[in-house]
Amino acid sequence: MPRTFLVATDLSPRADRAVQRAFRLAGWCGADLVLVSVIDADLPAEIAGQMTAAAELRLAQFAASIPHSGEVRHDTRVLSGDPCEAIPALAAELDAGLVILGLHRPRAFLDILRETTMERIVRHSPRPVLLVRDPVDHAYASVLAAIDFGPASTAALMLAAEIAPEADIHGVHALHIPYRGFVTPQVRAGAAEPFRLDAEAALSAWRDIHPLPARLTDIEIAEGPAHRVLADRIETLSPDLLALGAHGRAGAAPSLLGSLANDLMRAPPCDLLIAR
Repeated sequence: MPRTFLVATDLSPRADRAVQRAFRLAGWCGADLVLVSVIDADLPAEIAGQMTAAAELRLAQFAASIPHSGEVRHDTRVLSGDPCEAIPALAAELDAGLVILGLHRPRAFLDILRETTMERIVRHSPRPVLLVRDPVDHAYASVLAAIDFGPASTAALMLAAEIAPEADIHGVHALHIPYRGFVTPQVRAGAAEPFRLDAEAALSAWRDIHPLPARLTDIEIAEGPAHRVLADRIETLSPDLLALGAHGRAGAAPSLLGSLANDLMRAPPCDLLIAR
C-alpha cells in the first residue's frame, strides 16, 4: 500500500506553497495525500459549522487548481480543535510518513514569549515535518544535511534523499572543541586533533552501518558551533532543502527539540526537513 503524506493549511496565501509542494512530492513518491485544515473548537456551533463548510469547499477547490492534482490520490479533512494537537493526532491515525506545513505568521512579541504553532506540532509528533518556505517552481536541486551520526539526523538524511531524488546532497558535521577560545593558537591546533580523530572514526562507523544515498557527494567535518557551521555552508551552497534531526542527543525525550532546530524553524533559510 502506498504511504500517506499529510499537508496542513490554514487556507491563507502563506500556506499555498506547502500544498503545492505536497502535491509535487506525493506525485513523485507515489504517496496518498491528505489536506487538512483545523477550525477553532471554541467557536459557537453555528459559526463553526459555516466555517467548516467553507473550509471544505476551499480545500477541494484549491486541490483541483493544482496542476496534475488528478494524478495524485488525495482527500481533504476539516477538523475542530487545537492545530498543535489535531494535526499530530491525524498524522498518527493516518500513519503519515511526512507532515508538510507552511511558515507560521510572524508575531514578534508573542513569538518571544511562547512556541510557534510549528514548534508545537513538531514537538507533539514523532513524524518528520517539512516546512515549506520557497516558491514551488522546481524540484529540489541541492540538499544540505546536518549530520551528528545519531538516529534523528540519519532519518532526516534518508528522507531528504527520497523526496529530493534529483538533488546533490552535501553533508556537514559540526566539530565542537571545548574551551576553544581559552587557549593559544599553538595549543588550539594540537587540542583539536583528538576530537577530529574521534569524529572521523564516528563517520567511518556510521558509513559502515547505514546504506547511504549514492548522491551524498561529501560529508565535511567542519570545526565550530553547529549554528555557525551551518550558516557558513548555507551561504556557500545555497541549498533549497536543509535536513536535520530534531535534537542532537540519541535517546533524548520525544518532547525535546534542540536549539538548532528551534532557531531554524523560526527563520528557515530555505525549505526545512526535521526528523526524529
